[in-house]
Amino acid sequence: MTPAGSRPGTFACLCLALSGLSLVSAGPAPIESTPLQVHNGTEWSDSPGQTVAFPGDASFNLRHATSNWTVFNGLTFDLALSAEAPTNLQVLVFAQDQDHRWYQSLLPDRPVPGITNHLAAHLDNHGADWTPQDHHGAWSLRALLQPAMIGIRVFGNSPGTGTVALAGVAAQHAQHAGPPAIRNVRSNTRELPCYERYEITFDLPDRYPNPFHPDEVRVDGQFDGPAGRMTVPGFYAQDFFRRHDPTAETLVPQGAPYWRIRFAPPQPGPWMYRIEVRDRFGTNTWGPGRFVALPPVQPGYVRVSPRDPRFFEFDNGRPFFPIGHNIRSPYDTRMEENFPWTRRWPAGSSVYPRYFEKMRAHGENLTEVWCSPWSLGLEWSPLWRGYHGIDQYNLENAWELDTVLLSAEQFDIFINLVIHNHGKFGTSYDREWDHNPLNVKCGGYLERPEDYFTDPRALDSFRRLMRYTIARWGYSTRIFAWEFWSELDLTGSDPKKPNHMRPETVEWHRLMGADIKAMDPARHLITTHVCGDYTHQNPDILRLPEIDHASLDAYHFNPDPLHIVELLRQTALHNQAFGKPVMVTEFGGSPYAADARHLEDTLHAGLWSSACIPLGGAPLFWWWQLVDEENFYPQFQALAAFMNGEDRRDPAQVMRPVQLAPDNLAARMAGQCLGTTNRVLGWLYLTREYPHVETAGLAPITNLQVRLSDMQDGPLRAEFWDTIAGRIVSHHTVTVSNRTVVLDVPPFRRDIAFKLKPMPE
Repeated sequence: MTPAGSRPGTFACLCLALSGLSLVSAGPAPIESTPLQVHNGTEWSDSPGQTVAFPGDASFNLRHATSNWTVFNGLTFDLALSAEAPTNLQVLVFAQDQDHRWYQSLLPDRPVPGITNHLAAHLDNHGADWTPQDHHGAWSLRALLQPAMIGIRVFGNSPGTGTVALAGVAAQHAQHAGPPAIRNVRSNTRELPCYERYEITFDLPDRYPNPFHPDEVRVDGQFDGPAGRMTVPGFYAQDFFRRHDPTAETLVPQGAPYWRIRFAPPQPGPWMYRIEVRDRFGTNTWGPGRFVALPPVQPGYVRVSPRDPRFFEFDNGRPFFPIGHNIRSPYDTRMEENFPWTRRWPAGSSVYPRYFEKMRAHGENLTEVWCSPWSLGLEWSPLWRGYHGIDQYNLENAWELDTVLLSAEQFDIFINLVIHNHGKFGTSYDREWDHNPLNVKCGGYLERPEDYFTDPRALDSFRRLMRYTIARWGYSTRIFAWEFWSELDLTGSDPKKPNHMRPETVEWHRLMGADIKAMDPARHLITTHVCGDYTHQNPDILRLPEIDHASLDAYHFNPDPLHIVELLRQTALHNQAFGKPVMVTEFGGSPYAADARHLEDTLHAGLWSSACIPLGGAPLFWWWQLVDEENFYPQFQALAAFMNGEDRRDPAQVMRPVQLAPDNLAARMAGQCLGTTNRVLGWLYLTREYPHVETAGLAPITNLQVRLSDMQDGPLRAEFWDTIAGRIVSHHTVTVSNRTVVLDVPPFRRDIAFKLKPMPE
């Protein structure tokens, strides 16, 4: 603020001098200004007035044609007080940003009654004159991006009556020049193991209305080290903290926005980096900075195994068998619809650490998380809190995804991160197209949702979205894959002409897959997903080299929970032609659920059959709140114990037929088996008695034998596993003779798993 009596010209020079951006050239320069309309509580006017009985206040709201205040760096106005007004009145300038957070600035001097006071206020002073109310965010240019309200208030506590009038209210235009200064650079460490997060934080000029658009400001980190040169994009961010009440949680901004670069060194040794920033005023660099990468303690990023591309492995060659369940978002309204036996308050993202801790304790290592409008999404309609339209990203949700990923790193959980859910770009199922800011009816430029796959502006918009996503979270080894779409087949506007089968959609995946692979220095896996089951897949998409693995559902309406076994087997067979891992990321009855016992039986069958079917990992059960509330976690723990130390990467490993004897037991039983001539994983189970029974009430199955053919002659170790407790119940040596082995199965009730493997040396 400037003292009462200052003239507009004085304000302009002072404002520019305080900005620290070297914006004043030699000699005086005219400062452009825009007259503002003022509302006095009754009408809009150029020179409104109010008669006020003090103690009290006179408030005036301001507006201009576009409502975008980011082009301004200050206000000037004339304030006239009648002679009888109190002498100790004060003037407050206030602003409520687009998220309805309040900032205010109190002028240091008091206006004088009986004269016209020439006043001015800063809008660009990095918040030095502005204080937040009921939050802790520092004033920045983004507070002026489509603010909900900006105004002037005159108030006082002394008794009296006076007339308060405003005139000549104008906003001064900001003037910027010179390349961007890179200031206050700091890093989080001087040395760290490979694959860990190296983080550089710094400040740039507060002059970017859209700091997310690389055409407006582009930030890159250039890292040189043992792996050569690697380029990592930088990103704009804001810190928050969480407030809880009994039914909800809210985020409160904390401090000023900042810029950051995150990088995970892939090889040990010395690394050097530079920061490069480019905007329309020029280019600047900072550096070099240096740090040392130590030998890794993590296995690295998840890859497709080159030895057996049906399965996954880490950078260090260790196999990765995913086991987990889907946690699309913290809360699912369908739980209320299908299982209304308890009152559930909508949960926020702070529930993820609790979920992840339980998952880790029970051997799970993978989940799926959606970036959806209702949870963790970056871009959506400004009618929803935290969102600001096209290319303006939700910094609240970005901070929340930071916390989710940090929890995943803490508990060693990998995340299949979904970029787009189907409803955003669909008009039939879970329709959200009516709120999409890209829709022409919402002010965007797309007539139909399928136009997203062909419009050049939309293609660039997705590239920018992925640039920010990679910049902020691409460092993390806990990102299992970027899943471009969940239920791609439900996008579009005409269910009779499936959008995912169009050549344009195939080409979109080719283009975007290639661009994102070039953009992502960590080369995370890329996938896209269809609903229902394998019959919905588009082979043309699956054949693309840009798509690393297939993702799909395995829902069914069959009342037999064992139908999931055949569905998973057919899923694997159907996808053999593509030579890629297959991940079922949703299953559990039908898409509309089933009774809880059916789902529990389906979960058990889906998990154990997946060990014996050449899928990329165990299928992800959908009903995550049921897992938590009914404590299905031990089901995952049992399978994790069985799979611990197993390596299925062998092209010779195939689904093998299982022969059971005697006939009276074989008629009641079935089995799945995956293996080679000397290493086998198997699962045996009752068929008619499997569903809807209490295993404690079943008579034990005894005297069952398993015969396997086409085996390698010699001794093998046989292990039989309790599928509930996840432990070995018996083990012994068997001998393969004439390429056949017969296993005597110990007593069991509903099902049992077994292993055959070479004798330890």
